[in-house]
Amino acid sequence: MKKNIVFDLDGTLLDTLEDIAISANEALKTLGFEARPIECYRYYVGEGVFKLFENIFAQDVQSHETILRAVELFEAHYATQFDRHTQPYEGIGKLLSFLQARGFKMAILSNKPDAFTKKCALKYFRTWKFEAVFGVREGVPRKPDPTAVLEICERFSALPEECFYLGDTMIDMQTANRAGMKAIGALWGFRDEAELREHHAAHLAKTPGEVIKLLAAV
Repeated sequence: MKKNIVFDLDGTLLDTLEDIAISANEALKTLGFEARPIECYRYYVGEGVFKLFENIFAQDVQSHETILRAVELFEAHYATQFDRHTQPYEGIGKLLSFLQARGFKMAILSNKPDAFTKKCALKYFRTWKFEAVFGVREGVPRKPDPTAVLEICERFSALPEECFYLGDTMIDMQTANRAGMKAIGALWGFRDEAELREHHAAHLAKTPGEVIKLLAAV
């Protein structure tokens, strides 16, 4: 019986888009570049902060040093206002309470830097118990490499096939499938149904309530 679930953070548990965009745009402006519309960040995020700026500069390739400086500026600014507009998606609290009451072991795995991932979990999700809360850590490959999520399976004392993975991007679906977990696509997040289907979501959910219905029989 599968009573284990790993959650992505940005676009799955938390709507972080505006705060990420504000800090990234502040970094761009400091470096003399134009700010990008907030909606563009739906497609920039998901693969870590360095890749965020690689995606931003995709049409205007910048040096490695410029991207590193942008990351540094972003992280300094984001630390001051990561929670200005960020909120859990509607229904997330109910989902977490349902799963905890049903005896699910839960964890969070993000491509956000580890310190920010833990800050967000502490601020927004301290009510619930998580076996692990991991962002990007030195020496551990970021998603979609399955290393970190397999480490979480060990924390659960569970096989990958005994675990669900809930996320909103192709990176999450790839992570789940590479690990051998059951991938659930969150349609309320940053990406669309076509992307999640293309990358082999086993299930799709329009709302956290639909995830409750899906897992109620577990």
